[in-house]
Amino acid sequence: MGALWIRALGPLEVIADGVQVPVSSRNLRIVLECLALRANSVVAADVLAEVLWDGHPPAHPGPQLQVYVANLRNLLEPNRRKGVASHRLASRPGGYLLAVGDDELDLLQFRANLASGERAVEAGELAGGAVSLRQALDLFVCPAFPDLADVELLAPDLEEVGEARLDAYQDLFDVELALGRHANVVGELQRLVSQHPFRERLWASLVLALYRSDRQADALAACRTARKTFAAELGIDPGTRLRELEALVLRQDASLGPPVANEDRRARHRIDNLPAPLTPMVGRDSELGEVCSLYRSEGCRLVTVTGAGGAGKTRLAMAAAARLGERMPDGAGWVNLSPLTQVGQVPGAITAALGLEAPAGEDPLKIASRFLQARRLLLVLDNFEHLEDAWPVVLDLLTAAPELRILTTSRRRLGLRPEHEFELAPLELPPLDPPLPLRRLQEVPAMKLLLSRGKAVRPRFTVDPGNAAVLTRLCHRLDGLPLAIELAAAQLRQMSEHDLLAHLEASLAALPAAFRDLPDRQRTLTATMEWSYQLLADAERLLFCHLGVFANDPTTEAIDAVRGPLLFGAPSTEELLSALAGHSLLRCYTDQSGRRRVSLLQSIREFARDRLAMLPAQPEVRRRHAEYYLALAEALCPLLWGPDQVDAFRLLKADEPDVRAALLWAAGPDGSENVALGLVGQLWHYWELTGDVAEQCGIALKLLDGTPNAPLALQGPALSGTATLCWMLGRGDQASGLHHRALQAFHHARNDQGVAWTTMCLAVQAMQGDDATSAQRLAAGVLSMPRATPRTRVGALILLSILAYYAGDHARALKLRHASVELARPIGDRWLLGITLTNLAESTQRAGDYVAAERLLVEAVTAALELDAQGQVAAFLEHIADVYVSTHRIDRAIHLLAATGSYRADRGLPLYPAEQQHISSILTRARKAAGPIRFGLAWKNGRDLTLRQAFNEVLEGACSTESAPGPAPGLTERYRFTPENVVDPAPWS
Repeated sequence: MGALWIRALGPLEVIADGVQVPVSSRNLRIVLECLALRANSVVAADVLAEVLWDGHPPAHPGPQLQVYVANLRNLLEPNRRKGVASHRLASRPGGYLLAVGDDELDLLQFRANLASGERAVEAGELAGGAVSLRQALDLFVCPAFPDLADVELLAPDLEEVGEARLDAYQDLFDVELALGRHANVVGELQRLVSQHPFRERLWASLVLALYRSDRQADALAACRTARKTFAAELGIDPGTRLRELEALVLRQDASLGPPVANEDRRARHRIDNLPAPLTPMVGRDSELGEVCSLYRSEGCRLVTVTGAGGAGKTRLAMAAAARLGERMPDGAGWVNLSPLTQVGQVPGAITAALGLEAPAGEDPLKIASRFLQARRLLLVLDNFEHLEDAWPVVLDLLTAAPELRILTTSRRRLGLRPEHEFELAPLELPPLDPPLPLRRLQEVPAMKLLLSRGKAVRPRFTVDPGNAAVLTRLCHRLDGLPLAIELAAAQLRQMSEHDLLAHLEASLAALPAAFRDLPDRQRTLTATMEWSYQLLADAERLLFCHLGVFANDPTTEAIDAVRGPLLFGAPSTEELLSALAGHSLLRCYTDQSGRRRVSLLQSIREFARDRLAMLPAQPEVRRRHAEYYLALAEALCPLLWGPDQVDAFRLLKADEPDVRAALLWAAGPDGSENVALGLVGQLWHYWELTGDVAEQCGIALKLLDGTPNAPLALQGPALSGTATLCWMLGRGDQASGLHHRALQAFHHARNDQGVAWTTMCLAVQAMQGDDATSAQRLAAGVLSMPRATPRTRVGALILLSILAYYAGDHARALKLRHASVELARPIGDRWLLGITLTNLAESTQRAGDYVAAERLLVEAVTAALELDAQGQVAAFLEHIADVYVSTHRIDRAIHLLAATGSYRADRGLPLYPAEQQHISSILTRARKAAGPIRFGLAWKNGRDLTLRQAFNEVLEGACSTESAPGPAPGLTERYRFTPENVVDPAPWS
């Protein structure tokens, strides 16, 4: 087919094969416009006749209509050979069809541009979307299809075209306002509002454009004009949006302000977890510039800073990350690998450092890769040397994320092709001979650091003609290693620089032969720590060795416990820690909960650990360490089920590395099976709350297989807890077997509370296995057990309510859910309360009471945020979005869904099939109600909200502050438990 262009959105115009073809006959124009209005569809001959002869066609209109069609064929295809059928205007049974492409008819071009704009806006490309929408609207020159304007038969078709044009205008204005171009659209909006005074979206856009153009009075006048127009002409009030706008304009609400130009709308996703430097970096300015410049070279994405221990690799990496992170759109992330002991822990550490959550059974490396895939950030992997076999993780991340930059620190290079090594040498040393002038000497990096740290312990310490040579020799004796200089400088508190040099030279001279397997610079650092260690008193040395048992920063109480029983007159832990701090071997600080803790540099911690291994008492020290953290778990874990759960969770989180170390030792060959079983039986719910269960589940399963004759009091909790971990990992059969073993153990131990809990767990598994009969029987049996704890009873009620709901007995489900909420409140378990409130909201919403459902869900989110259970928050907000769609608050619903979708995507959190189906249903309804442009704009705004910000929007738009529905008569009293039971809501005692 030849080139063709037909304009019908204005005076009819036809261009065929590059030549404009006049269509002078009105009847020909009518036929062609009819065919163009329904292009690529068959238009019945009867319809054409009805339109041509204004409802009074002749008895036999066919011949005349055929003449018109033949003339049109000649116009559209002037070069068509005689006898060849027309491809443009084809005859079809009962009518005719105009065959044209999107680029051959302006109406189709309009629709194509409109669709392109919608796709761009949905993808977040607002500027491109605005261009496409404007191109679509520019195709209209004057009233479309002018020769059909008075044809009543085609009025619906023409009205549809007109509505599409106005909708496109409104979409364009929304996009322009989102781009901050309010001043550009005021005139157009005023003209269209005057022509179409009953279109509320146009009024709302005009008000917003005027307000953002600093015409607040005009904006308020537009609100009032709209209200009068609707009342006078239609007898109705404006809709919710205009009423809200008027109120916001009156109080000059900040939310009406224009978008900030070039604002980084994804600032909340920017990674910025770099550790704060405790002291300024001294003498490394040139090295810092070199490391940063490496990333500017073509293709450099991986840099490894290598060097001896104590050379300052970590400190340089911190400074480089701070500088580079400012230029990276998504910031810089810091991963401390030093506490890790196994290569398999590296992906999980990266995931955690990025603020992601790894659901049970999910590969943390895949989660991190998905998160990093579309981001441009710097990832620092500090202390890589003891995990060299984890190098495939680095390659996988670089492959998955093309804009990712990685900076590692290690005592040796990783040995990868894309790696750029930066070997960090010791600090520059001042020359021994000839000596430098004092002014230049104090600017040499090694001397500058020695002076800086020396002044921290001796404020008037400086370099002068009397000590210049000694300080120069000190810098050389320490090989310019920053950590060695800092440790040595700390001794200036109690000795002169002359004595310090004498001690240093005497101590270092005898040490190299003991560490021949280490490089020279390593020997110097090790010698420095050894020398510092030899300066300690016996009691200080012993405590320093004991500190090697800790994996993280211990509390002073933990250190006391590890020391064990003390002889009368022995120095206190605080006294010894103060002495060690004076030697710069550790730092004492107070954590957020007010507990005193001790922090050691990793190299010093490793030195202490090596010293501990030389002590005959090491096994006893490790036992006391594990027993202390078992006692801590026994004290804190029962609180995770009640009102003190927030504080208990935070305390356990702070000591998590040492709790893990205690479990690994206790479950190991030289450990204690009973301690290990006790830790599993106590900690499983903490692991459940964190979602970090895979490693712990493996340890627990191996432990249970090897301890068939363990005390029953330890077996039951460990079996039941491990069963829950298996269930979280999707191992239903294994979980069921463990629950049955736990049930037997609880029976034999006469632990009725444990029996009730495990029976409830088996009921849950029966329900998930589609065995509703068994689930019903088991859950009902739990409620008849007098020793069942409050938490167990509420769990059984939740289960019965779900069974009733999906069996179609909605009245019973509603009563049971009322009861579960009222019984959950006094327990104080926010996690449990959120579940009960959400279930009740589901039933309440189904009954049509959306206001009550919203109140319940707001309370559920509030409870979850108190516990910082972000995963629960996301799920609850999605339920609120469902309510919003049902109550026509579409924009708010889209905001919530976008925020939760962004949260899940960033953390690699999957949705189970039922959840996915639910969310898809809400999204479909919201998209249908909003249309693509409005949906895309709302989605773009919502995806930049944190979950807490999204919830704040919920609170701002809350429909009521009344209390939630009261308890269901009869049922609550029937399942009421005694006040003394509420004191201990844990599943067993």
